[in-house]
Amino acid sequence: MPIRGAARLLVLLLTAGLLSVGLLSLPGPALAADRVPRPVLDLDFPDPAVVSAPGGLVAYATGDRVPHAWSRSADGPWRRGGSLLSHRPSWSRDGGIWAVDVARVRGRWLLYYATPVKGMGEHGRCIGVARSRSARGPFRPVGRAPLVCPSYAGTPTAQDPLLPRDPTLPRAGVIDPSFFRDVDGTAYLLYKTDRIPSTLRIVALTRDGQSVGAGATSVELVRSAGVIENPVLTPRPEGYVLLASEGDWTRCGYRTRWLRSTALLDWTLAESGTLLDTATTGLCGPGGADLVETPDGRTLAFLHGWTCRGTTLPCAGTGKWDHKPRQRGRRSMYAARLDWVSGLPVVAGWLRAR
Repeated sequence: MPIRGAARLLVLLLTAGLLSVGLLSLPGPALAADRVPRPVLDLDFPDPAVVSAPGGLVAYATGDRVPHAWSRSADGPWRRGGSLLSHRPSWSRDGGIWAVDVARVRGRWLLYYATPVKGMGEHGRCIGVARSRSARGPFRPVGRAPLVCPSYAGTPTAQDPLLPRDPTLPRAGVIDPSFFRDVDGTAYLLYKTDRIPSTLRIVALTRDGQSVGAGATSVELVRSAGVIENPVLTPRPEGYVLLASEGDWTRCGYRTRWLRSTALLDWTLAESGTLLDTATTGLCGPGGADLVETPDGRTLAFLHGWTCRGTTLPCAGTGKWDHKPRQRGRRSMYAARLDWVSGLPVVAGWLRAR
């Protein structure tokens, strides 16, 4: 979506100001290697979800039953740990678990995850919830049916069966769950309908976050003819800000955009702009972003980007980096400090690993 009117002018002025003080650097062949952001976790750690917990930070990644890492501070050192989901639910089949989210709700840690199911091909997934008393698990699945799953999947009927059936969307399942609590205390779950066209949807949850609200039905927030995914929503005084990834996650062109709306359930007039891409960061495919509010009031964004050949340098070039075994591409985790200027997110600087 285009940036409109004053918002376009504001972003241009902000970019010029940040360039003048050295907080934002232009990429390209002339960009010095020591000015390119470095990962805070130089391991394959895609789609990071990060929470602030007693003793520090815990991060979760796409993988087999949710691998994790932890650190006392955002810039590390980060230590990689094992998988935290105790077992797959009875309605799941074998396969990797994608792009999770974790939230502390009424004294419990909740893990929202997308796991493979029958009836939607090799990659079709549905969303479940698991709970734990600790941010480092183990998390145990809740309930005997998915939280969100299309009615045509081979599972018990989900609490949100994505009805009515939209024939314009592919039969590919739902992924990328993201918890959100509004300023009035209402809990919601955002998620993505997979493949293209892709949509971002939202459904109200019960106060404990473990079930869909009684009588609640998910609604579509944003639709894209291409790929839009990894929704993260945060309220600001000027309006709701939604971060989302766009493009092909296997390529350097993968990017993170922001959208802003004054209404939670109506994004038809939302403003939009680019937060992270190769042109503004020098990174390869900066996406899968998550936000963490620190105790001192700062906002941190954690995201992944492709690094190659066992180095901390971004992959450079074209093509699909998951299809280039000689390059040894992996999605490392980065951390950036964000400022909010007139309610819009701006990268204020990058953290470096200790």
